[in-house]
Amino acid sequence: MHPFVKILLFIFILVLMNFLGRQAIGLLCIFVSLFALRLHSANFLPAVKRMRWLFISIFMIYAFATPGEYIAGFPLTFAPSYEGLALGLLQITRLLIALASISILFATSSKEELIAGLYILLWPLHYIGFNVQQFAVRLLLTLDYVDELAHKNALKLNFYDLDDLNIAENELTINKIIALQQPPFRRLDYAMITTIMLCLLVLSMPDHLISIKLML
Repeated sequence: MHPFVKILLFIFILVLMNFLGRQAIGLLCIFVSLFALRLHSANFLPAVKRMRWLFISIFMIYAFATPGEYIAGFPLTFAPSYEGLALGLLQITRLLIALASISILFATSSKEELIAGLYILLWPLHYIGFNVQQFAVRLLLTLDYVDELAHKNALKLNFYDLDDLNIAENELTINKIIALQQPPFRRLDYAMITTIMLCLLVLSMPDHLISIKLML
């Protein structure tokens, strides 16, 4: 599949979450999480582990700050609400879907392929004066330097290392030739693009014009 189509699918999943009910979001979370585990569990599981405190914070904030029917018999003077617990779990599920989707995107595409797909996605900005080619080259050079820096520091980075990014980028621009190769679009790619566009068109229609609702 073309990297441009993969990026479109990632964006489509993020948009789709706003139109699905809780049951559908739960099923989608299970599906993409299992797919991410199967493709590259070595990256997905550590990413989930690193975000555990964010998940806990979101759950606590929604649980105790959302008005509704409070849980009876809670040992503290204030209690979480059932509505807050449901909303907290819903937000965590959405974050897991986004995390699993981007893990799948990175696991199935190289940096060069992702930059090539991003180049096509941002190409319409060329008509308003945005230099898409220069942006893609600079982004690729920065990612290459970050990878090199991470390996030198045993995969441990700090903010002081970011000061050298601009200097390294200028050096790499002189000594390195960048060639963005675009893979050809196949029939599956055109079919996926058409499907995504049609789904977005249906989702953007008013509710009274849609005969089949996605809400469960």
